[in-house]
Amino acid sequence: MTNFFLVLLAIGVILIPFLYRIIRTGKVSLFNTENDFGLDINYQKAEKVRIFQVIIVCLYLIYHSSIYWGWFNTVFFIVLVFFVSLFLEILGEKTGYIFGGKYKYNHKLTPGPILFNIPLLIPVAWTFLLYLSFNLYCLINQYEPEIIIKQQGVLFILPCLIIVFLDLVLDPIAVDEKRWEWEKKSMYYNVPILNFLGWFLTSLFILSVFSTFAKPFEIEEVEGLKNKYIPGLLMIYIHLAASRPCFERKLKIPGFLAIFLSFLYIIKILYIC
Repeated sequence: MTNFFLVLLAIGVILIPFLYRIIRTGKVSLFNTENDFGLDINYQKAEKVRIFQVIIVCLYLIYHSSIYWGWFNTVFFIVLVFFVSLFLEILGEKTGYIFGGKYKYNHKLTPGPILFNIPLLIPVAWTFLLYLSFNLYCLINQYEPEIIIKQQGVLFILPCLIIVFLDLVLDPIAVDEKRWEWEKKSMYYNVPILNFLGWFLTSLFILSVFSTFAKPFEIEEVEGLKNKYIPGLLMIYIHLAASRPCFERKLKIPGFLAIFLSFLYIIKILYIC
């Protein structure tokens, strides 16, 4: 079963992005300029592939979490992150108090169902990115997830920073692609700095609540435990993959930041090994 989900993950993170690239640009290339990406029928087809990719990755992470956290904690985490992030997204979009000001999503460029002007793909992304960030934190510090879940306070600061650092890379790409935008422009590629504080506080709140109500558990040594930190490695891969569209769109700071963070995490992992 473990090998099946690993194959599924490989399809989601390697094959599907390759297909997305071909469908969207209509050609095979390692690097394209911004002018090569247009809002046309190819774009719409490619976005359907993106939804399929998200589903595949989510299925793997649900399976992974069920092994290492147990089913109660897995379901609790998914429900908690999804609904808290959805509520805060709705509140932020309406009032501007959560993520640095009022903003709006371009529904034509955000695939999937919409609820109260928020694409449901957004809280789904919140869910698996927070899980990846937590797992990467466990990896680079050699902490056992089941031990950290029992802790509160300072241990949650670093995984929250990890997801914020990734948002420093991803949000400029999304804004440049016009997937969403804030009413007031900002020096950092039109993404308000307070948006990142909102990401940090939201993540900190979710992990604190999760830690308070999660059930303690112990993991028996079973086949497949060597794959415990694959989500953390996937988080590093996302940084590297995101660097290419950054440079394609002349987003140099996010691009270099993505590469720097990737090598920082890799060096830390090699050091502890």
